[in-house]
This record gives sequence, structure tokens and C-alpha cells, in this order.
Amino acid sequence: MVRIIDIIIILFFLVLSIVLIFKPYGYEAKKLLLVVEQDSYYIPFKPGKYNLYSQVEDIYGKKHAAYKSIDYIIEDEKVQVTHSDCANQVCVNTAAISKCGEAIICAPNKVAFIIDCKNILKVSK
Repeated sequence: MVRIIDIIIILFFLVLSIVLIFKPYGYEAKKLLLVVEQDSYYIPFKPGKYNLYSQVEDIYGKKHAAYKSIDYIIEDEKVQVTHSDCANQVCVNTAAISKCGEAIICAPNKVAFIIDCKNILKVSK
């Protein structure tokens, strides 16, 4: 015989499994991690054309000296290197990246762009 409490328990676990499948609460925003030599910092993931010829501002407003001859573009939530002064041009010929964990690396300039989807804490200074 099926009791009302059995139906409630079954419905509870059914709803719980649907919530865990779709994880609406666990959305993590994409961030762009820039690694320059031994420094790494998050830079804004905003559409536009950028270069690393001068200081680069991170998501916290702090400026970092990059001074690398690399141009990159962010559009349609994709990142692509458009110019580099290195000889082999591997980073320029790499396809645009858009998924978590993907990277564009320029070994001669010691620069890497990595899409990171982990949560970071925003520290106010």
C-alpha cells in the first residue's frame, strides 16, 4: 500500500535530482587569466582589442607591467591573439579559445592566456 509520505519522499528526491542535474546555483563566470613570465593575474573579459605593450590593469584595478609585443582581441566570448613579434607565430595561428581550461601560449614571450571558470574572491582595497 502506498502512503502519502512515500509519495512526498519520492517527489522530494525527484526534484532534488533535477536540481542537481541542471545546477542553476553553480554558474561560474568565465575569467581571463593572464600569465606573464612568473606573474599571473585576472584581466577583464570584456569585448575589445587590447595589447600588452604597456601596463595591464587587472580586474581589481591594479596595474601590472607586461611590456610584451602581443595584441589580442576578445569578441563573442572568445579570445584570440592577433599579433606577436615572435618568430614562429604559434600563438597567432592558434584558434580562438572560449571554453574553460583552454589556453593560448606564446613561449618566446613567456605569455599565456587561460580561460578560468573557478570562483575567485573579489578583494576590495
